[in-house]
Amino acid sequence: MKVIYIYLTVFALLLTSCEDFLDEQVFTEYDPDTFLNTEAGINAVLVATYRQSRPLYRETWFSFAGWPTDLQLERGGGYAAPAATFANFQWQPSNNFFRNNWREMYEAIRNANSLLDNIDNATALSPDRIASLKAEAIFLRAFNYYVLYDLFGPVPLITSAEELNFDVARATDDEIKSFIESELRAAAADLPVDAELSGKATKGAALALLGRFLLNTKQWQKCADVLEEVINLNKYQLFTPIEGLFSIENEQNNELIFVFESLNTGPGWNYMPHAYPVGYQTPQVNYGAQFQLRRTFVGSFHPDDRRALEYDPDNGKYGWILKSYVDKNGDFIDLMGDEIIPGIEKKYPRSFKFTPDPNALGAVHGNDMPIMRYAEVLVSRAEALNELQGPNQESIDLLNEVRARAEAPLYQLSDFPSKEALRDQILVERGWEFFSEGLRRQDLIRHGLFISRAQERGVTLAQPHHVLYPIPQQEMDANDALEQNPGY
Repeated sequence: MKVIYIYLTVFALLLTSCEDFLDEQVFTEYDPDTFLNTEAGINAVLVATYRQSRPLYRETWFSFAGWPTDLQLERGGGYAAPAATFANFQWQPSNNFFRNNWREMYEAIRNANSLLDNIDNATALSPDRIASLKAEAIFLRAFNYYVLYDLFGPVPLITSAEELNFDVARATDDEIKSFIESELRAAAADLPVDAELSGKATKGAALALLGRFLLNTKQWQKCADVLEEVINLNKYQLFTPIEGLFSIENEQNNELIFVFESLNTGPGWNYMPHAYPVGYQTPQVNYGAQFQLRRTFVGSFHPDDRRALEYDPDNGKYGWILKSYVDKNGDFIDLMGDEIIPGIEKKYPRSFKFTPDPNALGAVHGNDMPIMRYAEVLVSRAEALNELQGPNQESIDLLNEVRARAEAPLYQLSDFPSKEALRDQILVERGWEFFSEGLRRQDLIRHGLFISRAQERGVTLAQPHHVLYPIPQQEMDANDALEQNPGY
C-alpha cells in the first residue's frame, strides 16, 4: 500500500478545511515555529522532501547514466535530439536537464534544512520520535548531496534554511565527502531497521547508500565494513524468481532496500512506454522515443543466465529482455538480428526489467522505482574486498550468490589470477545485474573506463573532463561565488 502518498493527500485535504468559509487561507508560506511543532506538520514536510528527492528518472538514469555508456542507446521520437547530446558527449552548461535536476535536489535540501532547523521545537514529541524524524530528514539531505556530488563534484554545502546567502561557494572535495559520510552514519544510527511505512528510509537504506558512496570514492576498507553491516542486519535477501523482482505483485520484497514509491495515478513513472518497440502489441501507451539495449551487451550473457531470459508473456515468461516480438501486423521482428528495417532505426533489444503494470493509466505505471537493493550490497562488497586483498574466496562467494539466483555458472577462485582480472569481471557482472538501473556511468568512471569506452565507440568528443557534468549556467549566472568545472 502506497502509504506515503495517501498520507499526503489526506493531509492536504485537512489543510483546506476551515470553520468559516470566508477565512483567508495562505497556501504559499508557513510559519515553521508553528507548522513544525506538530508531527502532522513534520510529516507533511518530510513527504514533500521524499517527493522532491525522487530522481527525474529520464535524465538521471538515462540521459546522464545510460546514453553516454556502453550498454544503452536511444532512438526516435522527440527525445532523440536531447539523448544524442549525451550519447555524443556534446552537453553544455546551458542544458536545462542540469538545471532541472539541480533545482529539484536543492529544493529537497531546503525542505530538509527547514525541518532540521525547527524540529527540536516540537516539544509534544518524545525525544526518540524526534530523533527518528530527524534521521529521515538527514538521510534525504545526504541522498541529494550524494547525487549532486556524483553529477557535478563538490557543490555549495547549505545546511540551514534560516540564513539566506545567494553567493555560496563550492565546498572542497574533502568537505563534501566528509559531510555525506557523517550524515549517512548519523541517519543510520537513529533510523529503524524496519520501515515505519512503505517507502520510508531505514537503517539499511542509509548504510547501503553510504556503501555505494564509499565504493565510488574508492574508500575500500570503509566500503567493505559498512556493507558487512548491511548484511549483518539479517533483513535482506535475494528475491526469487529473478524475473519477478520489479513487478507490481512483488513490491516490498526483501531485496529492495530503498525505493521511491509509484502509483498509476501519480506520481508514477513512464519507463515502459519508452521500452515498447514499434508496433508492439500492447493496449498501453507506446512512445516514439525508444529506450534500447546494445546488441553486443545482450549477446554477452551466458545462455543459462536468467537475467537474459526472453520476455514472452504469451508463454508465461517475464524475463528482463525483449529480444523478439510479433507486431500488430503479424510480422515477426527479431531485435537481435543484423537486418535493419528500412525507415525504422529502433530495432534493438529492450530492457523489460520493470515488468509492465497491467493497470497502467495512460503512460503512467505504478512500479516502484528501485534505488538500492541487496544484490548491489553483495557485488559491491566483493569489489571492495578484491581491491583490498586481490582475488579472495569471500568475493567469489558473494558474486556467486547473485549468479546462483540467476542460474548462471558459478565462478571459481582459480578463474582469476590477479586483482585486475577479477576487477574486470566484476564490472561485467555489474552490467549484467544492474543494467537500466542508473549505475553504469558510476561504474565506468570508478574503473577508469568512462571516456576510453566512449572513444572506442567512435565518440571522439569524449574527453577526461566529461567525468563530471557542468554546473548549470543559470546557477553560474545567479551566484558569483561559483566556479565552473574544468573544461566547460
